[in-house]
Amino acid sequence: MEETAATAAGRRKVHVKSYGCQMNVYDADRMVDVLAPQGFSETERMEDADLVILNTCHIRERATEKVFSELGKVRLLKARRAAAGKGTTIAVAGCVAQAEGAEILRRQAAVDLVVGPQSYHRLP
Repeated sequence: MEETAATAAGRRKVHVKSYGCQMNVYDADRMVDVLAPQGFSETERMEDADLVILNTCHIRERATEKVFSELGKVRLLKARRAAAGKGTTIAVAGCVAQAEGAEILRRQAAVDLVVGPQSYHRLP
């Protein structure tokens, strides 16, 4: 079914950025599927997203450092969107989130939600 402009305008947008292993591609699709009934549609542009999910992999080299680097950029995006009157929820998902969740929340106040691979159903 094709979405009308009016329907599309009322939907919230989600952007999932995946790092690392091939399983993350599957997990990213799963997250989008979980969020669709809640009124989310996927966007390729992080700047347009009401919900940004960084989907992480702990297996790949330097994964944790990459996540913290990206969170710095996402924090700035969240601030710019807030200044424009748009809310943005930041989530870190996947293996790094599971292993480093407390540290992520401690180091980056812009993060609203941390979910491991078994908790994607907890996404907003």
